Amino acid sequence: MSNVDEWASETPLTEVAVPAAEQEAVITPEFDVATLAGDFVQSAVQAAVRKRVAGIAAKAVKEALSDETLFAALEEQAQDAAEVAIADQLNPAPSPDPEPEGPPELHFGSVDQFVRGFLCHIYSRRINERSERVWAPDWWRYPEAVSRLESLWRAWEALRLEPATGMSVWWRDHADHHMNVLFDSEGPFKDARGRCSAGEPLPCDEPPASLFPDVREQPLESTSAT
Repeated sequence: MSNVDEWASETPLTEVAVPAAEQEAVITPEFDVATLAGDFVQSAVQAAVRKRVAGIAAKAVKEALSDETLFAALEEQAQDAAEVAIADQLNPAPSPDPEPEGPPELHFGSVDQFVRGFLCHIYSRRINERSERVWAPDWWRYPEAVSRLESLWRAWEALRLEPATGMSVWWRDHADHHMNVLFDSEGPFKDARGRCSAGEPLPCDEPPASLFPDVREQPLESTSAT
């Protein structure tokens, strides 16, 4: 006899007792039979209804497509749609014109701001009784000077927007031309007595407040008419 057989004969098997509650749970699991039955019935009814409705719908479609009048109407609609599509491709609607942009905003609001805030600083010249140049601090009392300086201001406002050669053109064609006329001892300032040393800005008196209003604060119509 083997050792295994000997051990088996000497060690009797014992049954493990299982509690009654656990035996019942294993043998008779609980199911909601009513709910399951209701679900199966609902699915069966829906399947039967879908099958019935599908047959009715198929019959209705077949009868509709057999009507020559319906086919004629569909063909006419398709023909119209095709003609519209072809017309749109051959004759596209013109793009709306872009809205015109307003004029760029001015950097200076008046010729006075331009002269006292910019021009008198970049034209630094020695002006005294021994120089050949003249200048009038009250430049706004001289009509020719006002007109020339106004032209310089407007040209500067336009050319400053050209990044490449705008300022070069302004100096060559506008600034030096008009300023040389104003500096000329026989020009509009020939009787003026303005004085300044080299490196100093040109002397400029402040004009009356109402003489050069800020055009940026005026309505567009008034600004464009100015």
